[in-house]
Amino acid sequence: MDGEIVRIERTQRGLSQARFSELCDIPQQLISAFELGKITLSDLHLKVITDTLNDDESISRIRNRAKRYRTHSHTTVRRADRSEQAKQTPRNLEYLAILAGLMSNAQANRTDSPGALSLFAGCGGLSLGLKSAGFQIKGYVEKDPLLRAIYRENFQGVDCVGQDISALTAENIRKWKERTGSVDLIAGGPPCQGFSLAGKRHVNDARNNLFQDYLRTVEIIQPRAAILENVRLLTSMKNKDGQLVKDLIIDGFRSLGYRVEAFEINAKDYGVPQHRERVVFVALRTDVDQSPTFPHKTHGCESDLFNNLQPYVTFADACSDLPYIESGGTSDDALHFAVAHPEHVIRWLWDVPQGKSAHDNSSPDDRPPSGYNTTYKRQVWHEPGGAVQTTFGMISGCRNVHPIATRSLTIREATRLQSFPDSFRFSGSLSTIRTGIGNAVPPLLAAAIGRHLIKVIA
Repeated sequence: MDGEIVRIERTQRGLSQARFSELCDIPQQLISAFELGKITLSDLHLKVITDTLNDDESISRIRNRAKRYRTHSHTTVRRADRSEQAKQTPRNLEYLAILAGLMSNAQANRTDSPGALSLFAGCGGLSLGLKSAGFQIKGYVEKDPLLRAIYRENFQGVDCVGQDISALTAENIRKWKERTGSVDLIAGGPPCQGFSLAGKRHVNDARNNLFQDYLRTVEIIQPRAAILENVRLLTSMKNKDGQLVKDLIIDGFRSLGYRVEAFEINAKDYGVPQHRERVVFVALRTDVDQSPTFPHKTHGCESDLFNNLQPYVTFADACSDLPYIESGGTSDDALHFAVAHPEHVIRWLWDVPQGKSAHDNSSPDDRPPSGYNTTYKRQVWHEPGGAVQTTFGMISGCRNVHPIATRSLTIREATRLQSFPDSFRFSGSLSTIRTGIGNAVPPLLAAAIGRHLIKVIA
């Protein structure tokens, strides 16, 4: 039985994917990926699916169950004040000082430092970290005009080499290099939407080929080093011919005269208060007399005689100085305000413990009518935050609920979890700002990579 047949059989029985997932007790994202032909399922899962499709009684019961539609009432209900649970942690000021130092280092004038070009620059998280580490950002490429505006505001005087990297000609790039001088590093993360299981992962998505434009730029400029960052699940992505994209990237670098290694990493291991898994390709030109390596982890669960790791930076360490606000609340910080959520959603979530989802509630009446248990889920105050995505303002998204307050994350909380200093300037619509933050490379992670690379190519 393949995924397309399951989709047809499920649809013929009048089952939504969410309700079918509920009947099978198989996460909806797995069923979605299976139906799209992205993954295979175990024999046990296939047997459960077959048995479920043949269980007419259960199908009839769930299909005829009345939808628990809720009108979006925002009536304020007086509830207990939980602000005392959100006390400032001792490490909060330390973390804010680190972010301030990141910005201070980035503002230093370094005309004789190694030069870098940022591709798919977004709002500038990668550039900020590399600049703080000692690189001189000489140019950037970014297609989105609204994100370019944020980048320009924070990196004044840096050349915009082009907008659409696919439209950049070899002549354009060479002329820019002749005018600018040597470029020692090219860094960037091609858009990952075509690769990630968080969305639809289609092998024919045009964005899947942007890494080839990245490699084309490397071929023309021939920097001493290159960094290509993406979601960790890129390592399992195949192109339409069945070839692993990871292997195509590695082979592409090698054909251009580079040694290259792919490192699967987590941003929390480098002082970022966020569980953010990524793959980073590090490439060194063969005349650089070293093999590609990645900086050692600086943070972990505990230290002992064999390491000196610092404790992970937690959600509380990043955000506990911010004013405590509930749904619809505001503060003096223009980026620290809460979306107003419907009353029924707040009721679902009010008593949900940290680390749990409204889908875990014992009463069906207190559960969302669809989705799976990574949605409507609280984060944990004294642990690194969940991965910040572009949808962090949606309370129904993946791990978007504040650990203590009953609301989605504010923009300021997202910038802190991504390790942007408060002095980094964001402009434009809320949608643009959230997109820039969610897609950014955490500056603290970029700084760790940058400091390591400068030692290698110096």
